[in-house]
Amino acid sequence: MLAVFLIASMILSVRFGSTNVPLSDILSEVSAFISTGRPAETASSMILWQIRIPRTIFAAFCGMGLSLCGLVLQTMTRNDLADPYVLGVSSGASTGAVIAIIWGWFSFFGNYNVSAGAFIGAAVSTIIVTMCAGKSTSPIRLILVGMGVSALFSALTMMIIYGAKHEAQVRSAMFWLLGSLSGMQWSSLPTVAAAVFIMLAAVWILRSDLDLMLLGEGEAEYLGMNRKKLQLFIVILSSLIVAILVSKAGIIGFIGLITPHLARTAAGPSHGRLALFSALIGAIVMIWADVLSRALFAPEEVPIGVLTSIVGAPIFLWIVTHRYGEVQP
Repeated sequence: MLAVFLIASMILSVRFGSTNVPLSDILSEVSAFISTGRPAETASSMILWQIRIPRTIFAAFCGMGLSLCGLVLQTMTRNDLADPYVLGVSSGASTGAVIAIIWGWFSFFGNYNVSAGAFIGAAVSTIIVTMCAGKSTSPIRLILVGMGVSALFSALTMMIIYGAKHEAQVRSAMFWLLGSLSGMQWSSLPTVAAAVFIMLAAVWILRSDLDLMLLGEGEAEYLGMNRKKLQLFIVILSSLIVAILVSKAGIIGFIGLITPHLARTAAGPSHGRLALFSALIGAIVMIWADVLSRALFAPEEVPIGVLTSIVGAPIFLWIVTHRYGEVQP
């Protein structure tokens, strides 16, 4: 059912924008491509194949990746409030990306210098949060540490942008703070798709160990799980996925927080089903967020990171007040 809804969402996403494309045109363009092996030379074809379709596919993969990262981080910390945005992972990745853009660091990685900078920033921020939170089981402490680290890296990012010497660098760097799916091309998809499929496969393979992590540290280790190795693997893999997504789309907050909760409601706590449901729901939510970002003030676009924060922040506050209102840090 979710897969059908995802396909329907992708079709509607391709249809709507500053220029609406009739559904009949979409079907005819797809049929022409299937029969001839190449797009037709029409205005509708240009809009569909060069702009809308790659953007929609990227939105789906981006939602999947952020949702899966949020799922494993929530499992690792046993905290329903954990996600790459709240824990400062996205802010760290953004700082690393901006350093690569403005200061020119990581140039030895070639065309992947921005992704490398984002990965290093994400890994550093995750390590700082883990070290500062220590062995505390308080969800509030972890969130406070994450918010502090996020504020630190956001301030560093703004300081680096403020010191930029060229206006073009400032415009490029501001992209990482707002988040946007505009300008996505087919060339952006292979890396993102591979990363998301690796993440999904890893969660599926480790589903039993992830289920054990929910029991607590002592119980999981008693049952034979190497908790520290698994946590290290989760940190590295999540940082890598977030870095790739941030390097392409900037900071997009709260998708990784909201969608695992929706998935648990539909699939239960077992990570075998939960991973698939989280990925599908994440893709659907991100696609519709992108549709809204294009439709609210058409033909202008609202940065998708702004939109997800407006929707996600109240949900975050609701979770804090209703689930952890009596918890002391």
